[in-house]
Amino acid sequence: MLATTLAGAGLLALSGWFITAAGAAAALSAASVVAFEVYTPGGAIRAFALGRTAARYGERIHNHDAVLRILADLRTAVFARLTRLDALTLARFRSADLLSRLTGDIDALDALYLRALAPPLVALLGIAAIAALVGIFAPALALGLGIVLATLWLVLVVGGWRAGTVPSERLVARTEVLRHRILEQVEGLPELLSFGTLERHAEITNQERRARAREQRRLALRHALGEAGANAGVQTASAVALIGGVALHRSGDMAVAVIVLMALAPLGLGELLGALPGGFIQLGRSRAAGRRLNAQLAARTAVSDPPSPRPMPVGSALAFEAVTYAYRPLATPVLTDLDLTVADGEHVAVVGRSGSGKSTLAALALRLIDPGSGTVRLGDTPVNELGLTGLRARIGYLTQGTELLDASVATNLRIAQPEAADEALYAALGIAELADFVQGLPQGLETGVGQAGARLSGGQARRLSLARVVLRDPAVVVLDEPLAGLDAATADAVGRNLEAWLAGRTVLMLAHARTALPPASRVLRLSGGALSA
Repeated sequence: MLATTLAGAGLLALSGWFITAAGAAAALSAASVVAFEVYTPGGAIRAFALGRTAARYGERIHNHDAVLRILADLRTAVFARLTRLDALTLARFRSADLLSRLTGDIDALDALYLRALAPPLVALLGIAAIAALVGIFAPALALGLGIVLATLWLVLVVGGWRAGTVPSERLVARTEVLRHRILEQVEGLPELLSFGTLERHAEITNQERRARAREQRRLALRHALGEAGANAGVQTASAVALIGGVALHRSGDMAVAVIVLMALAPLGLGELLGALPGGFIQLGRSRAAGRRLNAQLAARTAVSDPPSPRPMPVGSALAFEAVTYAYRPLATPVLTDLDLTVADGEHVAVVGRSGSGKSTLAALALRLIDPGSGTVRLGDTPVNELGLTGLRARIGYLTQGTELLDASVATNLRIAQPEAADEALYAALGIAELADFVQGLPQGLETGVGQAGARLSGGQARRLSLARVVLRDPAVVVLDEPLAGLDAATADAVGRNLEAWLAGRTVLMLAHARTALPPASRVLRLSGGALSA
């Protein structure tokens, strides 16, 4: 960045000197007074021009590559931290907020170095270099020019900080509120229409939009004033050098061409100094994003590895002993003194209406949450005494929702087994009755499924998630609504395939109705926090 700035200033200064000196030399040469050597300064001008282009290219490649790598590492770290949070801690964040942190907020941090930290430092070094250049010809004038440029730098930095940082943070906050308002209106549109409150909610959203637009206008005005002040300051510095040079010329102490060199050199700082006000506007956005990311990273899970994890048990029986669980301290427990044992190799189905606690059983088994009281065991060992990685490697879990990445079929499957061969993928897809469908796709396993599986039907996406569980080949399987969204014929075929694949495994199946599950050894109903036959 500094090389680019100095090359630009050198190009301006040397070009002005060369043109002026050449003109003067031409007049004197006509009178046979002097000859003028053009090759050395001409070559230097070309070197500055090419050097500035190369330095700018190198700066863009190096700085942006470094910053983008850092942001990629940060995005990975933030996502990894989210995956370690328990369900209750995650529930404190809106899904839209989490997505905004992973995308917009992390992207906003690129301005921290590229626009807010590096340019002021480079501008200060550039001012010192310009002052040193002028000092070669006129030390006293260099001091005055340095004072003018340093004062301009200080005004732009301090003024930009005060005028840009806080308002840009307010703009970010306004944008966040407006985003939530719009999401609420879109997601709650049926209810707003039903209760006749859509116009009122839309007006509140419009008020937020107008407030954000006012903040944008104020910030844009300050930005424009900052750029105008930077340009005026650079022009003032150039005028100071010009006036001082003319005074020295009149006393016979300076050539005309050197006056032009000193007057044009400060203009090389114009681009960099003019970018400072905008950089501090971006800094406010980066600070606000950083605070939100830090707050999210500070969230601590209630579920963590025990200090000294016990070895994984040999058996795969799953037991819930007097388990009580409530999602909030004073809320009615969703499970109350519940006892359930799924013996090693047994298949147990639990059915019940929505909200009865079926998915809570699954979360307790994988220790995504801990019970308020009671014990959950895998084999003969309480799950809270086992390492989380080992526990979750032992249990395959088909969640009630369908979780797919915007990637290929193979990539979504290999989340379960990264090194799995294509044959293993097709075997898992066969159990989910998807093998023929995937083989018929133009790119087969490499076909993209779209965001959240948008290129698949609901049933196909569900079966792809099921195939991922199959590919993991776990000893304990928890299936939450495994046949949901499937037509009768497909559900029957998948159910038969699952019955064969589940043989010998410990299985806990959850659904609203018994007919939506493969065959089971026992069927229990969950209601009022308790189980019954």
